[in-house]
Amino acid sequence: MEFSVWHVVIGFFFSNGMPHFIAGAAGKRFRSPLGANSTARVNLVWGLINFALGTALVLWQSPTPDWQSFLLAYWLVVAMFGFGMSHFKGDDF
Repeated sequence: MEFSVWHVVIGFFFSNGMPHFIAGAAGKRFRSPLGANSTARVNLVWGLINFALGTALVLWQSPTPDWQSFLLAYWLVVAMFGFGMSHFKGDDF
């Protein structure tokens, strides 16, 4: 496998989206490019935007079956986590 700057950029978007998505799904405030104390909804949307950009770059740069399998698994986990987060919320939310 050869080094590709695109893979680094793709990894950045997926990695950067995760803490924002998790904070948003958990109903917590978290720093985002839109402010130091952004709401949960802002972070959820910012995380999803990062995931969508990473997905678009994968489909544009590396539309192979290996990457498509990765995207399918990734979005299934995101959906399961996003929809299932309400089961983990405690009284402090």
